[in-house]
Amino acid sequence: MTGSLMHQLQENELDLTRIQFYNDNPLYLEREVPSSDANIKSGKVVFKNGRYINRIALEKNTPGIVQAENNGHLMIAFEKSNEESSLRFGPVAGEKGEYFYQLVDNNGSPMFSRIDYEGSKYLVIYKKPRVRIMLSRSVFTNMKVKIRRMKGNKIKSQ
Repeated sequence: MTGSLMHQLQENELDLTRIQFYNDNPLYLEREVPSSDANIKSGKVVFKNGRYINRIALEKNTPGIVQAENNGHLMIAFEKSNEESSLRFGPVAGEKGEYFYQLVDNNGSPMFSRIDYEGSKYLVIYKKPRVRIMLSRSVFTNMKVKIRRMKGNKIKSQ
């Protein structure tokens, strides 16, 4: 989703919490856990290099909803839970000067290796270099755009 699309949604006063969003690329969230820790909220525990790893996968095109809007960032939940289980997407400059809503850390930076999720710090592992959000085309079929045509302004002859 681009900054100009966001502007259109806001201009048409659409409720962002009622729009279905999707992620364009997959990622994994991983954190090391003690073998005795049974308090895993989501994901699965795998044994890797002699350590127990809690891994949460976000597959491509997973549906998500906006939990909150915070300083121009969208907190999107891809699981039914509270805001602690949301991922932060913020406007990041992309191709041709357009802004795209991309996964960012708590400070709004797209350059990070760890992210807060469910009250813990997770290492972010990308298959692709970034994760952006998209929305369904059906959002735009229901949008009514107000258009007014300018009639022009001519100089009066004397």
